[in-house]
Amino acid sequence: MKTAVFGCNGYLGQHLVHYLLREKNDEITGFDLSEGYQGKDEIAYLRLDVTDNGAFERLTEGFDSIYYLTGLTGTDISMNRFEQFIDVNELGLLRLLQRVRSFSRLPKIVFPSTRLVYKGVEGVALVEEAEKEFKTIYASSKFNGEQYLQMHRNLFGIDYTIFRVCVPYANLVASGQSYGTVGFFLEKARSGENISLFGDGNLRRTFTHVWDVCRQMVEVAGMPASNGGIYNIDGEDHSLKEVASVIAAKYNVGLSFQAWPETTLKLESGDTIFDAGRIRALFPNTLTHTMEKWLYV
Repeated sequence: MKTAVFGCNGYLGQHLVHYLLREKNDEITGFDLSEGYQGKDEIAYLRLDVTDNGAFERLTEGFDSIYYLTGLTGTDISMNRFEQFIDVNELGLLRLLQRVRSFSRLPKIVFPSTRLVYKGVEGVALVEEAEKEFKTIYASSKFNGEQYLQMHRNLFGIDYTIFRVCVPYANLVASGQSYGTVGFFLEKARSGENISLFGDGNLRRTFTHVWDVCRQMVEVAGMPASNGGIYNIDGEDHSLKEVASVIAAKYNVGLSFQAWPETTLKLESGDTIFDAGRIRALFPNTLTHTMEKWLYV
């Protein structure tokens, strides 16, 4: 299989490349903004700026799948950098789709979205059709990306599969021990500092080992039954306090609780727990790692 990975230098991109090479033996071309590929694997690489209208001329026909992982992430910063977020996250995807629709053989597009498209509900596992709420430009830009893919499938026959990711953790090939929320907890604990949490720390998330994120994306996207579908990535349901407590115990530090900053509280989505029934129906063996086992290996 010939596969293109946009955003291949990012955390998820490097892991996805590694999975595709190790488990699928795909012929991969990576695309990103840096001068070269920053992962540990050997792949073909082309520098491409998705904000450049002419840059996608470098994308040639022949790919079976295109993983579009390019995108700016962030919550409050997206409100001040809205032009960049829209240009990269939305217009970049539209430029790709415009290029692809001119191909004689259409590749499948695989697109990671985010938990932040949902309106969180306390203690309730969210199905894909659950109520949406967009508190930042970042969140709306990812949901708009989902809509653009649906439009292009309807009008031009470009197939896609969308995966909504909650909280990935662990690190096999990129820098640092983990990423995002768990990475922050680990950085504090390994430095001998208490892990700080806002409020009582009881907000719940779905946590997924990055290898399982890649497994679910690649294996399910490869199934024709997933064409045109949106899937919550499966994982483990934990509160932030539960995860922080396990990490704190391993490194012999404590937890500290702080009042919510006003802006952060306004942006908080509440519990975002995923109902993964849809993805399990296609791929029952979704999880091969647990957070506790990973932390104590």
